[in-house]
Amino acid sequence: MTFNEIVYIIAYCLFLAGAAKSFRDNGSAMAVRIMSAGVALDFLVSMLPVAGVASLKMDVKGSNGAIVAAIVFGFAVWMIFVAALLVRRAGRMKAFHVLIGVTEIAWFIDFITFLYGIYKFPLK
Repeated sequence: MTFNEIVYIIAYCLFLAGAAKSFRDNGSAMAVRIMSAGVALDFLVSMLPVAGVASLKMDVKGSNGAIVAAIVFGFAVWMIFVAALLVRRAGRMKAFHVLIGVTEIAWFIDFITFLYGIYKFPLK
């Protein structure tokens, strides 16, 4: 397991902890901060290598459809979370909780797809 994968797992666990707190506390500010920390960590570990931070680059030789799908899905996860924050700000808590639930599931599918793309499917 690479350093990046460990950080991605930590980011997802942070998000899950914040989501659990959010469901219990009806979208409390602390829960939103915890979820935002997880999403921000995921975003930084994904985008800093693109910006040139060599120490965070993954040593993947090639690509495949699963990796590309996971990258696209990763952007969708970030956008769903931003939408959840916007509906929370508008006071629509039921929609907020639904979007947080969708984000949890989408992020899991995204991460598993990425891992399958790296380790199970042949790289081109």
